Amino acid sequence: MAYSESLAQQVRAILATELSPHVFEEEVEEKKMFGGLAFMVRGKMTVTVSSRGQELVMVRIGKEMEKQVLPKNGASVTVMKNRLYHGYIDLDSEGQKELSYWIKLALAYNQELSQSSET
Repeated sequence: MAYSESLAQQVRAILATELSPHVFEEEVEEKKMFGGLAFMVRGKMTVTVSSRGQELVMVRIGKEMEKQVLPKNGASVTVMKNRLYHGYIDLDSEGQKELSYWIKLALAYNQELSQSSET
């Protein structure tokens, strides 16, 4: 399935700004999955750009953060094959207006996951 290259480029630019150059260059990988393009940071899915009838961005922020930030305009729990994926948030065009905010939350969760897997 197609995804928006311009949206993917926005995600790349935000990741490049938010991560140290070393992490961005060495630990960010792009993989085609979930019907789109997933950005893996430190080996963990963090952000995905896809198209399921509309251009979507999915961010992985964790269940605890989900409880704190929803409901928020343009953001909803990810649904795939009629199943809710708590901890993952879909951003429609309204939610994408705050893309940097959402990616920062995803990177913070990614850091938590990375630290817990090191111990």
